[in-house]
Amino acid sequence: MRRVRGSLTFVLVIAFVAWPQTTTDAPADKEDVQKLFVTMHLRESMQNIMTVTMQQQKQITHDALKKKMPSMTDEELKRMDAFVDEFAKTLDLNGMLDDMVPIYERHLTKQDVTAMLTFYSTPTGQKLLRDQPVMMSEAMQAMRPRMEKIMSDMMDKVEKMVSEEAGKSNSSTAR
Repeated sequence: MRRVRGSLTFVLVIAFVAWPQTTTDAPADKEDVQKLFVTMHLRESMQNIMTVTMQQQKQITHDALKKKMPSMTDEELKRMDAFVDEFAKTLDLNGMLDDMVPIYERHLTKQDVTAMLTFYSTPTGQKLLRDQPVMMSEAMQAMRPRMEKIMSDMMDKVEKMVSEEAGKSNSSTAR
């Protein structure tokens, strides 16, 4: 009887010690991740970020194109903007969020999600979520001169490549 009681006690102790470790390390599931996305207002944040990014990218592109091609008309720039706007409409935000769920499931445990939900449910967490789009917008404005330089340098390289290719093409047809 003592052996049975001792064995039972041993099994219960092992189960009791092992149980918290398995639940702590359990991966987050789809419902956990979706609840996190809702708490973080991720859909709205992504929409805002995409809108701001598109607007700022348009302006950077306008400035770079006007420098490189001063003869470019406002009408041509408007056509380019319309193309970008049409492209933006094709972006499936809900589909993108669905694509993100398995990634979050793979990298986060239930405990991670619970801790994040706890933080993002606090006033500080909500303030961060509320202010983050504005901070990102301001950060993008601060980075704008750097991005304009990168865009200008890239366009210089593209022009050089096109010129070199045109030169190669002309020299091979002249033979």
